Amino acid sequence: MNTPENHLPFQVTESVTRGGTIFELLEYKPLAGSDSLAIAEQVYSLNRAGVHLRQLRVRLQNDAVRTEPGVLQFLKGNIEMESSTGAGGGVGGFMKGAIAAARTGETIFKPLYRGTGELYLEPSFGHYWLMQLKGQTLFADQGLFCCCEDAIKVDAHKVESFSARVAGGEGRYQTKVSGTGVVVFRIPVPRSEILELTLNNETLQVDGSFALLRTAEVHFSVEKASTSFLGALTSGEGLLQTFRGTGKVWIAPTQPLYARMGGLLSTSTPIA
Repeated sequence: MNTPENHLPFQVTESVTRGGTIFELLEYKPLAGSDSLAIAEQVYSLNRAGVHLRQLRVRLQNDAVRTEPGVLQFLKGNIEMESSTGAGGGVGGFMKGAIAAARTGETIFKPLYRGTGELYLEPSFGHYWLMQLKGQTLFADQGLFCCCEDAIKVDAHKVESFSARVAGGEGRYQTKVSGTGVVVFRIPVPRSEILELTLNNETLQVDGSFALLRTAEVHFSVEKASTSFLGALTSGEGLLQTFRGTGKVWIAPTQPLYARMGGLLSTSTPIA
């Protein structure tokens, strides 16, 4: 017997449907805590701050969804999991997948869930972005990809610029998603705090690592803030993430502030 909707511990705050797949963002009601006093104190603080636990639910009707390895919490229905290296079948495909995994640091197998039923991914206090691609290609920072329709192709993209690979702060590889369909990203800030910038044969320079996504037409590199040594010294800036071309870049300007706040909290001394 299904639980009545008004008795569920969460509500659906966002839903996107394509074909036989429904992506739903669930937001839990204020948590009640556990039998641990320390956890109860943390839950009380989270509830007072209005922080909610969120979870992604995917409903399948004779369809398939691909996820990041390890994000599934539970499922029900008639769903089978398939694993793919993304490099073809057989021993050769396995070896190619293993080599790619060694280079990118990613898991070889990419789970694909096919059938009819429901999947619940691991809950988080973080934020999600249910994005619909329309024949596009995006490059995303590693760790942002959560899941997508089977129609979306997911690859590892080697960062073009040597300077970006060495000093970009994002690693040598990014996640490349392309096609038409729904992609879900786990984002470090609320969707409302992400700024979408459109470049028209222009340059965008960012002091930090808070550029999350970019379209394929935008070239990424890392450059000095000034072409002269004296200019770099007097500007107070060092290396900047640089985006050039015509396309879109999505940045999270509030992310560095939250990171600094987290660092201060982790190093603060409790008052006696």
